[in-house]
Amino acid sequence: MREGCHVIVLPFPGQGHLTPMSQFCKRLVSKGLKPTLVVVSDKPSPPYKTERDSITVVPIPNGFQEGEDPLQDLDDYMDRVETSIKNRLPELIQDMKLSGNPPRVLVYDSTMPWLLDIAHGHGLRGAAFFTQPWLVSVIYYHVLKGSFSVPSTKYGHSTLASFPSFPVLNANDLPSFLCESSSYPNILRIVVDQLSNMDRVDIVLCNTFDKLEEKLLKWVQSLWPVMNIGPTVPSMYLDKQLQEDKNYGFSLFNAKVTECVEWLNSKQPNSVVYVSFGSLVVLKEDQMMELASGLKQTGRFFLWVVRETETDKLPKNLVEEISEKGLIVSWSPQLEVLAHESIGCFLTHCGWNSTLEGLSLGVPMIGMPHWTDQPTNAKFVEDVWKVGVRVKTEADGLVRREEIVRCVAEVMEGEKGKEIRRNAEKWKVLAREAVCEGGTSDKSVDKFVSMFC
Repeated sequence: MREGCHVIVLPFPGQGHLTPMSQFCKRLVSKGLKPTLVVVSDKPSPPYKTERDSITVVPIPNGFQEGEDPLQDLDDYMDRVETSIKNRLPELIQDMKLSGNPPRVLVYDSTMPWLLDIAHGHGLRGAAFFTQPWLVSVIYYHVLKGSFSVPSTKYGHSTLASFPSFPVLNANDLPSFLCESSSYPNILRIVVDQLSNMDRVDIVLCNTFDKLEEKLLKWVQSLWPVMNIGPTVPSMYLDKQLQEDKNYGFSLFNAKVTECVEWLNSKQPNSVVYVSFGSLVVLKEDQMMELASGLKQTGRFFLWVVRETETDKLPKNLVEEISEKGLIVSWSPQLEVLAHESIGCFLTHCGWNSTLEGLSLGVPMIGMPHWTDQPTNAKFVEDVWKVGVRVKTEADGLVRREEIVRCVAEVMEGEKGKEIRRNAEKWKVLAREAVCEGGTSDKSVDKFVSMFC
């Protein structure tokens, strides 16, 4: 390996994409490489280096002027982002070539497959990075190939699909873009098109690990040059000795972290329900009311992350009513929280990053999916990996308070709760083995390095 070999990493501008790809950059640094992380930003700044990892970060504009709302029109947003990248990236590559350490490969987010042509056009290899599990990508692949027809609605369908090494999936288990394709035609096109040029990709990286999707992995490896490099969870949270050190990293964060950690420190092991639904999930007011009532009725301690923009949906006087049992915060350090011994279960939207974090830290989960790949991930949490349960929704789409109470009891009490906890511990060990030195994901990163450097 050539020390300091240069790699460009370009994620899609969304937290669920930026987080795993930036963690991958840190893995590359640990292997002696010098990655440049190109980020699409609404407020681009001059290039800079991260203090702890010496990763070069190059922000580029997303194509919007100050005061414009980039989320008004998805097509317009994607067009402007694509135009901005196509205008700026070739210049960056040429500058890097003149710097004396030219890049050898472009690692790009799979949702932007057109970046492969830019890589090849400038003499670089192209590595597609999937921030979703193979179980979701394979569904999209069958849609692309026409071997699975997309239903127009999730209603009126029972058993819908059976894929290689999958359980039989019904409509509620499929990614939302498929079952409500008329509502999300543009997003459906994007997620399906990410597999459109896979036959020309030099390498395919995925934020999963071999044991997690073992049977499915054999099938995708028969089609594409696949390397699983996940879970992209910082190693400090997967290292048992570091987890036992109560000072591991907390001092690096702000007062909000201190508030969460001090509150958790006062609780018994496995006694707290952690509730967080990610940055893109917006609950309706009646659902917030049901969730609040359900959490109160469990009689359990709970830590609930409610964004400041959502707090007006909470019941009046809730904070005072739950002062002895609950803590509501506008932000939490999720990995620190999940690694804390007081957490007994994780009520989650089942976004892939959150699902992997729960698995990697051995936390039983209650899946409350909303859209995109979340329903499919929740299906696997409950029925394949058996590390949690999934809430049942009513005909009006609401999850009632009684269902919240039922799920919390099922995960945290009785024989089924014990079985879920045993399974969660098993997957925690397997995730750690994958990323530790000599593990399957660690070897994949080594192979990646040897191919390009």
